[in-house]
Amino acid sequence: METSKNLILLLDGSSLIYRAFYAMPRFTSSQGKPTGAVLGFGNMLLRLIEDFNPFSLITTFDHPQKTFRHQLTEEYKAQRKPMPDELIPQVQLVKDLIDSFSLKWIEVPGFEGDDIIGSLRHQIPEQFTTAMVSSDLDLLQLVNEKTILLQPVKGVTQLKIIDKNTLIDQYGLTPQQIIDFIALTGDPSDNIPGLPGIGEKTALDLLKRYHNWQGILRHHDELPVRIQKAIQEFIEQVELSLQLVTIIDTIPLDINFQSWNFQQVQWKSLFTLLDELGLVRFKERLMKKRNEIYQKTLPFFSNNPKKRGEEL
Repeated sequence: METSKNLILLLDGSSLIYRAFYAMPRFTSSQGKPTGAVLGFGNMLLRLIEDFNPFSLITTFDHPQKTFRHQLTEEYKAQRKPMPDELIPQVQLVKDLIDSFSLKWIEVPGFEGDDIIGSLRHQIPEQFTTAMVSSDLDLLQLVNEKTILLQPVKGVTQLKIIDKNTLIDQYGLTPQQIIDFIALTGDPSDNIPGLPGIGEKTALDLLKRYHNWQGILRHHDELPVRIQKAIQEFIEQVELSLQLVTIIDTIPLDINFQSWNFQQVQWKSLFTLLDELGLVRFKERLMKKRNEIYQKTLPFFSNNPKKRGEEL
């Protein structure tokens, strides 16, 4: 993928923090603060900026309150274990890190980060390409000619690029069919029930033949008896699954997609935070980046008395 200032990155912060937490060693500061997830997220953030040179970058988070999906069913994500105690304080530290970079992060009561990404995508000007960064494959339903998914596949830095053609060629599904596919097969991680007895292969065959859930219903009399019986018994369950899986894209958000670069970083705040967390090597990496920027801007500072001597 070509790097471009016509690219906007939308990060699924909640998904990436969890990934960083489990991918990194259990680092702690000298005061005993857990820091592994912060370091992992920071490494990923810096790698994304260096590799893709985006025009803008926004991180979304799940709000800690229950969402509208919990109002549809109390079983939604009910089986998930609580956030690990070591991770809880790191969520705010990651937000502080993002603030120090002068980047935006958003969370909205009643919605998940995926819904914010879906809503942001509709507000992005047409001249930009959108790259979503997440390990959550639900976001594949948002892929189109101007929107791709960057999926972490190893640790926190290696990414798989999935565009519309990749989705169709490798998965045999269109973005719109992702919703129907998950609603049929279910998703144990989110406690989405699906249609009992329907695995991935059967779901793919059904969608290839009938295109979507409504098409399957219209031709249910052509299906094997066991599938007909399953549909008859669990039709409401599949309809619920469709609602749970569908990403909302209508959240009203007042966002200006402003250009970002390293000169906007609040270096003093950033280094103070990294010192508090004992992230020495990450700080050294960023200091090198700051010095590179200073060298590039040195002629400007040298020729402008008002700027000479000011701290970057």
